[in-house]
Amino acid sequence: MTSKLTEFSELRLSQARRIVHYCFIFNGFSIGIYIARIPDIRDYFTLTNAELGFILFTSSIGILFSMKPAGALSAKYGSSRVVLHATWLYGLSTIIVGFLFSVTWFVIAMFFSSFLVAVHDISMNSHAAAIEKISKKSIMNSFHARFSMGGLTGAGLGGIFSQLNVSYLSQNILIACISVLSLPYLKKYLLPGGVDIHIKNNVKSKSERERPHIFWYLGLLGFGAAVCEGAAADWGSILLRDTWQTAPFISTIPFIAFSAAMVIGRLKGDQITDRFSREVVVRFGGYIAGFGLIFGLIIGKPIGITLGWIFLGIGMSVVIPTIFSAAGEIASNRFAGQIAPSQAVAIAGGISYAGFMIGPPLLGVISDYTSLRWSLLIPAAVAFSMGLSARLVRSN
Repeated sequence: MTSKLTEFSELRLSQARRIVHYCFIFNGFSIGIYIARIPDIRDYFTLTNAELGFILFTSSIGILFSMKPAGALSAKYGSSRVVLHATWLYGLSTIIVGFLFSVTWFVIAMFFSSFLVAVHDISMNSHAAAIEKISKKSIMNSFHARFSMGGLTGAGLGGIFSQLNVSYLSQNILIACISVLSLPYLKKYLLPGGVDIHIKNNVKSKSERERPHIFWYLGLLGFGAAVCEGAAADWGSILLRDTWQTAPFISTIPFIAFSAAMVIGRLKGDQITDRFSREVVVRFGGYIAGFGLIFGLIIGKPIGITLGWIFLGIGMSVVIPTIFSAAGEIASNRFAGQIAPSQAVAIAGGISYAGFMIGPPLLGVISDYTSLRWSLLIPAAVAFSMGLSARLVRSN
């Protein structure tokens, strides 16, 4: 394959960075506002934790189905075109989810919505990787910091909506309106599709046709990060409501604190990575997340859980952006002509996002046999294992 990465003025790159920042904010906001309403959805359908976990799993299978087409479409047409169309399609899909006619309806609607949000996610990360490549400096953490800002804002607003009994449908209509109104700005400021279109060359040997295993290994590292992030997102508010009977808005505070910690970690992530290395930040991030989560669970109550979520957020903040950045760089430098960076990002991202699907449902099942509080020791163990496997993100 050949890439069409080229040079742009600093003003043009700055405009592109800002609009991709917006894409990450929108993606995080839509997810954060949904996460804040998960307890309401559970109560609306009168589900157990295990049933909720199973529904979250089945409704998210669309994420896995999206990975291959998301990478292929970005490679063929350019990531900017995929971002543009995924934005409005995903926004409109949330309205369908918001009707909550039945559990079956919710699962099917969420399948399609999950498919589209993942296409949006992979394409915007691919475009971010292209901007990082052209800029020739580490900026991926800054993009993911905006995702966390969006998640923080969405979770806070979702908690307010829950407290005020705003309907889930009304909330999702807001998301759809934002997605449609943003289209003119996306079209104007995203880099042209040609910057990361990859054209297939003739490939002669079998080894050249094989996908390098490093991208699968990076995906497994991201899988662990997604298990930890998914646990913080899906179970924090339920843990406080069920174990300590907190009010709806108070129950969203751990995830808000987690998102704030992610923002801080990601805003500093590029600077810290440049000073030390990808391997160092991932290793110490895993250890901080693991020890901090255990500490918070032992203390318990809203204060302890919030502290645990803060440490988890700080530790996990740099992992997934580091994986995307490493995948794009390795594809461009070590495997140029063999695999497109967008496809490398899609492979690593697809395996990573499976952690969001498998982790939270598994914790829900385990919690029905033990307790939700102590089942969350599993993400702590996963965080430690990530620290031990940090060498996978080495560029060489």
